[in-house]
Order: sequence, then structure tokens, then C-alpha cells
Amino acid sequence: MIQGMAGLGSADPQQLGPYRLHGVLGNGRMGTVYLGRGAPQRGARKQLVAVRTLRPELIRDRPLRARLRQEMQAAAASVRSPYVADAAGCELDGASPWIANSFVPGVSLELLVAKYGPLPESSVRALGGALARSLMALHAARITHRDLGAHNVMLASDTPRAVDYGLALGRMSGPATDELADDVFDLGATLVFASSAHQPFAGNMLPMAREDPDLTGVPDGLCPALFACLHKTPESRPSPSVLASALDLADTAEEPAVEWLPQPYVHEIQQAAEAARRLTGRRLFGR
Repeated sequence: MIQGMAGLGSADPQQLGPYRLHGVLGNGRMGTVYLGRGAPQRGARKQLVAVRTLRPELIRDRPLRARLRQEMQAAAASVRSPYVADAAGCELDGASPWIANSFVPGVSLELLVAKYGPLPESSVRALGGALARSLMALHAARITHRDLGAHNVMLASDTPRAVDYGLALGRMSGPATDELADDVFDLGATLVFASSAHQPFAGNMLPMAREDPDLTGVPDGLCPALFACLHKTPESRPSPSVLASALDLADTAEEPAVEWLPQPYVHEIQQAAEAARRLTGRRLFGR
């Protein structure tokens, strides 16, 4: 999600909802992501958040806005996981719609793999355990991520976190059970990328009718679990709980990520956290 932090420009808003904005975290096809600080509701403690603006034309559909609002409310009320960025409110009906999650002081898996290469097997196992547990927490609240990929996995010094869940606005899906299995498929594809620096299907995240996933470069010990995640038949894919046990044999995901990530990754993550401190002022960060 974070492409490179910068200060606010003259055309950027100073405030969105209850959040005062301090900088720009990135830009994407849905809108701009800002670093903000405030309390999601009166009486709550102020926190740092990532506030994503949404282009109004993307959420003209009233049922879609209702679904997003319901999932954000469900996440705020029910999802308590160190591996999921907390929901921090939304405003979808105004002229400048936005959705907010707790800010993760780190760097996306996508950018880190592109810069430093794939992770070793031990790191992928810990990451897989963390992300499988993130899906367990979301699915328990009847929320599907719909877009779990390396761009929506933030690596921080403490734990990896899934971000931007529920925001695949144009993604078509089948029954609810298929949506859960689609999240597992996306997790498998993400871990193939983390361990090999390439996607399992050339130019496409979706399995072709007669195409097996390309697991070139994936450590042999990871191949059975990841191949199962990428099974063409949704009901044949393992559950997140089974994956968490199969991948993270020693519960390494529960340890600080700085202990199991490669040093270049850790250095980049620490630099990103320092950049956020500079944008907000040290007295604001983490308070």
C-alpha cells in the first residue's frame, strides 16, 4: 500500500472525517492514501491511521456502499488480531468518500521482494502462519478480504498485517464459501511470490482451466501446502487454520518480525517507521 511517504501538497485535504492529515502514503487507482491522526469516535483514544480516499464513481452502487460500511463496522466490532490492521471508520456517502485502518509503520511485501529478492523458507513459513491467522480472524467475523496480495501485506517490526480488506470493488465472486476459498487461493499466490519473486500464473492471478501453478524457485518444503492453496477446485483448498499449522510449525509468527525477517527487510521497515515519525512529529507517533 505505501509507495513512498511525502508531505501534503497544496491540493491535498487537511482533514478527512475525524482525522487530521499529516502526509501522503501513496496513490492508487482507487484514490490517495493519507497518514492521519485522530479518534474514530468521541471519547476514543487518538491513533495513527491510513485514510484511503475512494473515487466517488467507484462506489456509486448503493448496495456496494452498504456492504463496505457493514464490513467496516463488523471488523471494528469483532476482528481482534495482531495480523489485521484495525478498522478505523469510513464515510462513503459524502463528496469525498474515505475508509480508514490503523496505520502500519512498515513496507509492503511487494516492494520489499522487488527490492531485495524472495524470503527464505523459514521467513515464508512465519509469514504464512501470520497471514493464515489474519484470514481466520476476518472469516470468523464473516468478512472476506477479496484482494489479499503482496501489495496488501504490510511488514512491520512487530507483526505482518493484512490491510485494505474488502476493497476489491470490481471483483466478481461466487457463493460465500467460494469467497473464503478465494482468500486461501490469494494467500497461496502471495506466498509463492514471497518465496520466488514471481506469480504462480503468468500474467494472471486466476488459475487457467488446464494450467498448473508455476512453483519454480519455491522451496520444496513449501510446495505441497502452496499447491493445495492454488487448487482449481475451491472446496479442495485447505482452511486457514489448517494452513497456519502446516506452515508455521514452531509458531514463529508470534515472535517479533524483526527476529525472522532478513536484515535488509528490517532496515527498510525501520526507515519507513522513521519517515512516519518525521511526518507526524515524534510526540504524536504511537500515542
